[in-house]
Amino acid sequence: MPPISEAQRELMWNIPHIWPMYLLFVIALGVCAWGVYKRVMSWKRGKGDSERLSDWGVRLKVLLREVFLQKQVRNSAYPAVFHCLIFYSFIVLTATTAILTVQSDVIHPLGLDNPEGADVNIFRGVVYALFSIGSEFAGLFVLVGLAMAAYRRYVKKPATLPDGREDGLVLLLIAGIVVTGFLIEGLRIAAVGDRWPVLSFVGYAVSPLFAGLDAAGARCAHVVFWWLHAVLAFAWIALIPYTKFFHMLSLPTNAFFSKLKPRGELQRQDIEAIMETAEDDELHIGVQKPGEFTWKQRLDLDACISCGRCEEVCPAYMSDKDYFSPRQLVSRLKKSLDESAAAGKKPEEVADIVGEAFDEEFVWHCRTCSACMEVCPALIDHVDTLMEIRRNEVLIQGRMPEEAAAAMRTFETGGNPLGPQSDRTEWIEQAKLRVVAPGEKVDVLYWIGCCVTFDPQKHKLAEDLCRLMEQCGVDFGVLGEDEKCCGDPARVLGQEMLFQMAAKEQVELIKQREFKTLLTGCPHCYNVLKHEYKQFGGDFNVMHHSEFIQKMIAEGKVKPGAGAGAKGKKLVYHDPCYLGRYQKIYDAPREVLDALPGVTVSEMANNRTKSLCCGAGGGHYFMDLKRGERINNLRVQQAHDAGADTIVTGCGFCLHMLQDSIKLLNYDESLRVVDIASLTAESALPAASKPAE
Repeated sequence: MPPISEAQRELMWNIPHIWPMYLLFVIALGVCAWGVYKRVMSWKRGKGDSERLSDWGVRLKVLLREVFLQKQVRNSAYPAVFHCLIFYSFIVLTATTAILTVQSDVIHPLGLDNPEGADVNIFRGVVYALFSIGSEFAGLFVLVGLAMAAYRRYVKKPATLPDGREDGLVLLLIAGIVVTGFLIEGLRIAAVGDRWPVLSFVGYAVSPLFAGLDAAGARCAHVVFWWLHAVLAFAWIALIPYTKFFHMLSLPTNAFFSKLKPRGELQRQDIEAIMETAEDDELHIGVQKPGEFTWKQRLDLDACISCGRCEEVCPAYMSDKDYFSPRQLVSRLKKSLDESAAAGKKPEEVADIVGEAFDEEFVWHCRTCSACMEVCPALIDHVDTLMEIRRNEVLIQGRMPEEAAAAMRTFETGGNPLGPQSDRTEWIEQAKLRVVAPGEKVDVLYWIGCCVTFDPQKHKLAEDLCRLMEQCGVDFGVLGEDEKCCGDPARVLGQEMLFQMAAKEQVELIKQREFKTLLTGCPHCYNVLKHEYKQFGGDFNVMHHSEFIQKMIAEGKVKPGAGAGAKGKKLVYHDPCYLGRYQKIYDAPREVLDALPGVTVSEMANNRTKSLCCGAGGGHYFMDLKRGERINNLRVQQAHDAGADTIVTGCGFCLHMLQDSIKLLNYDESLRVVDIASLTAESALPAASKPAE
């Protein structure tokens, strides 16, 4: 074989007239451009969303991360493998085609590759060798990826993948492009040979298939397959905006305009201002009809590829596969939007989303756990969109599940949804906790939270945390009667007016104290205090008690092992949704458990980013929609299957739900659930009493 430095081959061999190819190419581009234009114009008909038009540098980094590093795609192992095989291989094949095109259709026509002239030949030597071998492997990898995708769809048939012929046609079209490319190469080698067969090893392996053809037959077959290859490629280009191929454009666009604010910070209108200025017939809150979506929400609906990953992790879908799922939410909203646009009706003539796309109960089955958003390769904001629909349901339509509505009435009259405010102050007095008055200073202001305050079984959680702080000499206190509900229950249930009233009041009360850290043991309170209150002028240094305990252990102020501890226990940690996926706090609680002597720590099937919700999220702590399996039962069963005798968590709501499930499943004798503060106190405080169970 001659030296690699001389490697090259004749370009456009046996294809003397290529202008029809460019005519087809222009037609394909035109068809594609028209489809893209129609899609973009559909997005532009949405309402404004100025938040998505800022921080261009950050957005560019997100785009590069999602497109070239495939971050979200890689969070599901098997699909990640075949998608990466296809994606990165297409980059190589596209680059090779681009270089070949420049050489054959720019440099050659200009005579720059004439030996008597400039002799510019970029497709030769090492460049030719690298791209020739690279494209051979790329073609094979594409076929392997397509085979894996077909196996998953047509052999394994996961329940979360929707039925449809389009995916099969998509796979066949891509396979046809690659296979005809290899056949063209094999025919060329069979007809004229190749001085560097190792650089075209797939074509060389294919060439014996055409050994029986004479020169004329090989040339004729080569032309046929070459044009078939070209037509398939142009058909692929033309079909991009009309098929799932559009995700090559919509997903990067959605990634670029994705939410940069914390996941738990919702966009909102000033309800008080709206109520003061709007006429009754002009009052618009949330989303009622498809035409009220923002352009970004429309883009979200277009970006969905129905991959089913959201359903694989959705607790509502796991509990009842025949009713709610994030994919159904998106697909029905998109169908509703498309149908309303196609009908050409006036806005007032278009049917409401609730009642047309789904029934009145549908939107209440979401737990707002954001598991769907965590795994979505398109970065769709499922929860944010659903919250807009809930807001309209509650504030405009006046619809809410009765149990939840009762809790909101209690909240509105008493300052929280769980009990009289006097119960809070009485318990704080009994616990002898220091109440920080307005104008006073303290290092740590402890926000107890309603879930712990109004349930005597959870009082020990707060008491143990306070004992740990006392042992460490922490200067701390509580708000006392000035602590009311942070507003999270109203927030997740769509009662935005009540939430904003509570938030404004609490921000002003908190700001009357001087402190360094606002400490809470409730992930829901944490999210509201840290992210939501900023919109109302409250920018606080918020810390979850698992982080605080980990910090005290790291500084040597808390020394696990001094007391009876949890020695010999087999622990699993349950990641609360609003602490894990919303705040990305995964390591601190696990570091606390690792610091406990004599315990065995393992993981449940769903952990960290894919942790399974306890079932209380999305306001379900305050209502019981009787449909499907109880989600808390599913979670406790995972703990039991992991061989644990103790479930550790860092959320009062999770504690309650998991305790209920342990009783329902008759695991009282073999399994308990405990908060991380109480478990630490067991180990670090010799006088610690038996933890609440």
